[in-house]
Amino acid sequence: MPNGTLTYQRGEIRWVKLDPTIGAEIQKTRSCLILQNDPMNQYGQLTIAIPFRPGAKQAPYVVNVLASTNNGLDRDRFLDIAQIRSIDGQRVLGLVGILEDNYWQQIQEALSIVCGFGLG
Repeated sequence: MPNGTLTYQRGEIRWVKLDPTIGAEIQKTRSCLILQNDPMNQYGQLTIAIPFRPGAKQAPYVVNVLASTNNGLDRDRFLDIAQIRSIDGQRVLGLVGILEDNYWQQIQEALSIVCGFGLG
């Protein structure tokens, strides 16, 4: 968050108030993964987050996450990488948990697909 205070960190799963939204954007207050790096979280007013959705889905731009005591999710959910967004730090609310390390490679691959990196 601004002024050099780090109030949320990369890899945390936080409640985020996503409303108001438009069209196909995910709505409501949802658990979201904080994706942005910590120096930007410490000094910037915005952060980058990816909302979780309920259930599981098979798609190259999705990362399925199993609920655990570490990540704090109430049930299995998936990250819809296509819904990545920049949000004001004021939208970031309480801590849900911490995402396990074993998901980061899948997240990087899905980001590459969504953003078109590494493609012809």
